[in-house]
Amino acid sequence: MASNAQLGKLILIIAIAVFFYYFFWVAILPFMLIDEGNPIRSFFPPLKYAFIVPTVFGVIFLGGIAIFSFYHIWSFTQKSTSKTKCA
Repeated sequence: MASNAQLGKLILIIAIAVFFYYFFWVAILPFMLIDEGNPIRSFFPPLKYAFIVPTVFGVIFLGGIAIFSFYHIWSFTQKSTSKTKCA
């Protein structure tokens, strides 16, 4: 079992790698003067996905936070109303 420090380093390394991959894909690759058949382009999907994928993940993330918050607010209000009815 990995310790928290090792797990944190692994997550940090993965996050940095994803950031640099995305940065190269969005900020550098479109301005490089290379052909479509170049092997570098085979490592990256079409540029339209560079904006669609983060948008979809962002909507899912914010929706998850909203559902989590609404569930806990609803359960808190249900507990507080059941306590006042019993009293």
